[in-house]
Amino acid sequence: MRKTLLALGTCLFIASCGTDNATTTTTQEDSIAAAAEEAKEEELTPEPDATETETMDDNAMEAVIAEDVSAGTSTSASKAPSAENPLFNLSIQKGQAGAVKIGMTIEELQKQYGYNKLKEVELQQEGTAVKAYEVLGERNRTDMRVEQQCKGTACKVWRITVLNPAFKTQSGIGIGSTYKDLKAAMNIKSVAQGEGNFVAISEDSKMSFVLDVSSMPAPEVSKLKLNTVPGDTKVTSVMLF
Repeated sequence: MRKTLLALGTCLFIASCGTDNATTTTTQEDSIAAAAEEAKEEELTPEPDATETETMDDNAMEAVIAEDVSAGTSTSASKAPSAENPLFNLSIQKGQAGAVKIGMTIEELQKQYGYNKLKEVELQQEGTAVKAYEVLGERNRTDMRVEQQCKGTACKVWRITVLNPAFKTQSGIGIGSTYKDLKAAMNIKSVAQGEGNFVAISEDSKMSFVLDVSSMPAPEVSKLKLNTVPGDTKVTSVMLF
């Protein structure tokens, strides 16, 4: 619009000066007419509607959120945030963490979370490299590690290790809980060392709670009993078997 007003002002100035030359007069008139036409076209061009722009921004944001939640999968993990979406199921119970169940097939696991929410990893079991999976949750955090047992080509979930502190049992036990809280909430019958960890075991719930004894000398750890583990010892992971 500024350019248009400038053009009109210039043409009007030239016209006001006047001239006896017929050709010059005709050129001036043509310039004034062209400038007027340009001004008319700009006035008729609608300004962008603010509401429409905001709607487009909202739609773009929803698309980003949807992409983050589903990560391109068409499985149940692509649903909006809810208890039915496995990415937002943060529960621990006997034989199950989130939507992962002991004994379910790997194909069922893939159907629940989608291939792009399972990261294949390699673990060492008794000196042997074995294939396992990390389950990736919201924003691709590592929620769980899933170990499998296979007969031929048929593989099923064998053990689940919960790695995300947001996962809790119904009584609120999870990563970060103390041994004192653990004993009050769960039926802990024994403690033991195994696979490089020190664990408290609940046979009733089929769960092992890895305890942080890293600050204690190894000889002391080996002597720990059910009633001698310090009450403030923290849980660092939860294993379901």
